Amino acid sequence: MNKIIGAFLAVSLLFCQSVFADQPTTVLTELKSGKQVTLEVPVIDGANDEVFQRTANSLLRSAAEDVADKVGKQGTVTYEVTLNRPSLVSILLKGNNGGRSYFRAVNIDLTTGRDFTLDDFFFGGEDREKLLGKHAENVLFTEEGIALSDKKGAAYAQKFSYQELLPLARIGDIGRLLTVWKLTETSHGRILTLKKGDLFAFKLNANPSTGYQWVHTVSGGPANGLNKIGSSFVIPNSQKEQVGTPGTEFQFFAAKEPGTYQFKLGYQRPWEKAGNIKECNVTIVVK
Repeated sequence: MNKIIGAFLAVSLLFCQSVFADQPTTVLTELKSGKQVTLEVPVIDGANDEVFQRTANSLLRSAAEDVADKVGKQGTVTYEVTLNRPSLVSILLKGNNGGRSYFRAVNIDLTTGRDFTLDDFFFGGEDREKLLGKHAENVLFTEEGIALSDKKGAAYAQKFSYQELLPLARIGDIGRLLTVWKLTETSHGRILTLKKGDLFAFKLNANPSTGYQWVHTVSGGPANGLNKIGSSFVIPNSQKEQVGTPGTEFQFFAAKEPGTYQFKLGYQRPWEKAGNIKECNVTIVVK
């Protein structure tokens, strides 16, 4: 009987871990009142790692107190959760003392307990500078995109959608920030319905050493309505040193314009006339 109970508890624990693995972050409010100031301090609870959770909460508490200092320790400090993901949360703190305001963004990665930045998800360089300007340092992440302030303490008035930033995305990391709809070869002959701005990715069996590669074509819908934004190839960890090992190819696409698209993937040697040895054709409907 004890073995049965033990096995049941172990299965229950694994079930609970899987259920909570992809849930949004819980943010509670701790009210602090002084003689002339009232603070709403955001407090994270239920994170997978308690050490990182304590580090994150210490950062949030210090940030709230800093905002209170910036408005002369008078008035109120409030906050708004602007982005909530299973391991990422962004919070906008606002201090208000009469006509005096001060804003501060805190973007926390709960896998480290520290701040995350644009560099964690988007490449730098001339293209990003051209879009965002030279000094994109005061950044607030939101559900729809990022917001920038001209200087520390100012409102986050400049807004850029994630769609605008997609060409700069770090493909291996962007799935933590944005929803990516995943498809495989078994999607053949089916329909995927998306919203404008959504990302989708194909997970495909491949072996580049054979010369075969997955090639895509798109018909229907506006020109450039579906854009490829990157790809990566992964081989099994246990066989990384072996040349010619088959693995998994990921191809990432962005749905940029509404329309109905016929999306075709063919596994082929482009220089041969034999055509595809495997195909995956999916109808993509972007609303």
